[in-house]
Amino acid sequence: MATVTIGLHELLARADLGLTQLSGPAEDRTIRWVHICELRDPGHYLTGGELLLTAGVDFPDTKAETHRYVRRLVAAGAAALGFGVTPVHDEVPPELVTACRRHGLPLLLVPQRTSFLVISQVVSLMLAAQERAGQHRISVAQAALTRSAARPDGVSAVVRQLSAALGGWAVLADGRRRLSSGGAVPARAEEVEELAARLLAPGGPSSATAHRAGGQVVAQALGRTGRVLLAGREPGFGTADRAILEVGVALLTVLSGADRLPAPVGEPVAALLALVLDGAAAEVETHVAAAAGVAPGGQWQVVRARRAGTTGEVDRAEVAARLGTPLAGFAEDGGVRALVPAAERCALAEDPRWLVAVSAPVGWAEVPGAARRMARLLRHAVAQGRSLAEPPRGGLDGLVPAADAAEFARSRLAPLAGHPAPLAETLRAWLAAGGNWETAAQVLGVHRNTVRHRVATAARLLDCDPQDADTRAELWLALRWLPEPRPGQT
Repeated sequence: MATVTIGLHELLARADLGLTQLSGPAEDRTIRWVHICELRDPGHYLTGGELLLTAGVDFPDTKAETHRYVRRLVAAGAAALGFGVTPVHDEVPPELVTACRRHGLPLLLVPQRTSFLVISQVVSLMLAAQERAGQHRISVAQAALTRSAARPDGVSAVVRQLSAALGGWAVLADGRRRLSSGGAVPARAEEVEELAARLLAPGGPSSATAHRAGGQVVAQALGRTGRVLLAGREPGFGTADRAILEVGVALLTVLSGADRLPAPVGEPVAALLALVLDGAAAEVETHVAAAAGVAPGGQWQVVRARRAGTTGEVDRAEVAARLGTPLAGFAEDGGVRALVPAAERCALAEDPRWLVAVSAPVGWAEVPGAARRMARLLRHAVAQGRSLAEPPRGGLDGLVPAADAAEFARSRLAPLAGHPAPLAETLRAWLAAGGNWETAAQVLGVHRNTVRHRVATAARLLDCDPQDADTRAELWLALRWLPEPRPGQT
């Protein structure tokens, strides 16, 4: 997901901070983070979108240097400059106000009562709240879109639901012909038709964006189906909007012709895969099975993989062929996750160039849980330097009814539920590593002393001795039988 931001106006509206804008453009700016710096040229340390805070400890003392300071901030993409009037300055230097006005950089007065640390904490909390709100909105939209896809008029229903989720309009076009639409489509139909024709032309791009007064229009080709989805809204699309668009494109691609999906797998199928593995697409089993070339109702295996220390570009077509499925998603770092019909053999797991985690065969409803388990198992595969496969349910697992096993797990591990640290995850990693602190720390990405502290805390809460063999067996079964949380749960 793209970087979350907040608007400068949201920060200025916080009465508890008492910030005042002294100069700069009237239009809003988006803030990605807060950076405190007293250097004369902080531009080298900015990546764009920061609210830079300074008390002017070593501030330029000439007009030329002040203007150079502001120009450097603008060139580095700073969102705004906050100037604290204490303890060095009694007021904001007038030349700084002039320079910010001239070069278009918002300048904020930070009052004496407001510390830079407080501003940083407030922005951090606002960004976290924004991200949670966006994730909730995406989750709600995903569920609504997948329910629409399962309707008899799935294509039209998805287009209408997509326009509602975006708060704008959406059009599904085939050449110059509109197949379905939702929302208040703009009267200038030629703009929509031109974008659609541009994408469908031989050698045309797979996506395009057009900016209109106060808004934005995006167009996305639906694989090789000969169809284009166009959507627009005012104001333009944000992070959550783009994620919702990806879901709509994925579903419409499959609904419009799963047999014509591109090979190697393109972005629409990768988005559909993410939707399935994240647990929000229970209604689209039929379409996903069709994309994989199998009948619905069968069993699946989830695969997570990453290259074993090799470099260079991943041949996606080769990887998809060795996985035995078109449902494969590729991350920028070369990581792969895929959904494989259980009857297929995962040849990638036999390739020494890859570290692979393969789930046991599961039913459709169990796919999201298997996806979360394989994310953990891949970390163990990386730590051990070898591919790992999840054993099928059987043996002792098969002797205990699933409902009874889940109830035992919840009851035994209940004391860990309210603790802020991931105690159950740490305990699982430590037990899976055979009690090896270093291996567990590597799997979790923390220091070994953190693992020791968490395991000791878990032992205290569970009132047990984790070094006892019987206790370890009991805890391992409880962790193995603990149901995976549903999407949206922690």
